[in-house]
Amino acid sequence: MNWDAIGAIAELLGAVGVIASLVYLATQIRHSREQMEQNTRTTRASAYQEFTGQLHSTMMSAGENPQWEQAVMKGWADFSRLSKEDAFRFTLYMTGVANAFDNAHYQHRLGMLDEDRWQKHYADVRTIFQFPGVAQWWRATPVNVSPKFGALVDEILGEEADRGE
Repeated sequence: MNWDAIGAIAELLGAVGVIASLVYLATQIRHSREQMEQNTRTTRASAYQEFTGQLHSTMMSAGENPQWEQAVMKGWADFSRLSKEDAFRFTLYMTGVANAFDNAHYQHRLGMLDEDRWQKHYADVRTIFQFPGVAQWWRATPVNVSPKFGALVDEILGEEADRGE
């Protein structure tokens, strides 16, 4: 065997090694991508569960106490007519609701809440803020939510005002 033949065999083995490395690398990349997608699905599910738990907790807290429940029911109708105590209760309640929806809005902006679920929550936000007392509360109370969610609610309230509601 001469040196040319040995060189050709070495090149062939090198090429086989490169191909094997590329196949291995492609397999690892595919596996990594699948793992990342699974982690994303798990994170999305966890974030959604956190949101629904937060909203459920806020809603249930009002129903467990008749004073709170009455304050919430009255507040939805007319925030301006609430006593100081009921206004305080309603504000705590609505702050929890607003923060839960702000969280969902944030998750949607990050891509962790899919469009279908966000549209459902957006419809809920529009429905809730159509209640006169809720709109009054929003305008009268500084609510600590993200500027983007605040702008969304302001836009919804502007649309309602434009329609004469």
